[in-house]
Amino acid sequence: MSVPPDAPAQDVLTRMLAFADEAAVLALRMRAAGLDMTNKGPDLGQALTEADLAVSRLAHDRFGPALIEEETAGDLNRAAASDMLARDAWTFVADPIDGTRPFAGGLTGWGVMVAACRSGWPRIGVMTLPVWNEDRAGPARIRPAEEARGILLAACEGHALWAPTRGGRPTETLQRLERPATRTGHVGWLAVAAQRYTLDYGRGWFPWGEGGAIADAALLATGRLDATLCNHMLWDLAPILPVFEALGFRLFHWPDLAEPPAAFIDLFDDGLSGHDDLWMICRDRDQAADLARAIRRV
Repeated sequence: MSVPPDAPAQDVLTRMLAFADEAAVLALRMRAAGLDMTNKGPDLGQALTEADLAVSRLAHDRFGPALIEEETAGDLNRAAASDMLARDAWTFVADPIDGTRPFAGGLTGWGVMVAACRSGWPRIGVMTLPVWNEDRAGPARIRPAEEARGILLAACEGHALWAPTRGGRPTETLQRLERPATRTGHVGWLAVAAQRYTLDYGRGWFPWGEGGAIADAALLATGRLDATLCNHMLWDLAPILPVFEALGFRLFHWPDLAEPPAAFIDLFDDGLSGHDDLWMICRDRDQAADLARAIRRV
């Protein structure tokens, strides 16, 4: 099902929200039924379940050929991805299930996310974390799919939005999300960054991570983090970046505080990976400069 290249942004957002609802319900049901987790080849850090593949198939069905997504990105080279993203038409970038290990392991830091890109940059983002608000007062366990409580985050035309969810579907209409004013002193710290960098706690920054990029994004968007780091894959960053930008966060290169490139694809190498570079997502340049001084390369 292709999306018209000139479809209005609000129509595109509506279609993305419908996909997120379907994907969340599907993932919750498969998770509750029980899943076997495997790995993508010899890299034990890259987990895979049948739910990842099922949501991948759903994304292809809903967005057609103008889609770049994790499970089939190996068939797409950088030049082709660059051409798709540069078009004056909608190209979608999806991560079927970000945080597969917490997903299969009964934890909360996972979800489904998709971006709509146009003219070289992500313009609309949707991410749903179906168990984000799970009760942590007792031992961790996988509850029935219909009982799962989560959060939906989105951004379109410069506005950040959110709604609570139950069973993977919103229970209220989307409402405006404002950037939190409080400071926590914590920075998002995912495993990929921790392999290459360390943090000087003496400068007042402390790491926090709960799984993958989507959980990290939700922590920042809802005021649990002050900033975060990004050296993700293309499909990890595209869906969350519109939300960050709508909340007034910006990308700053570490350690020189350089501005991001004009084309989103230029944040990534030939493997569509940003692992060999580091970007900080901060409120402003002063905050970025302070965080930059606390980061050390391993």
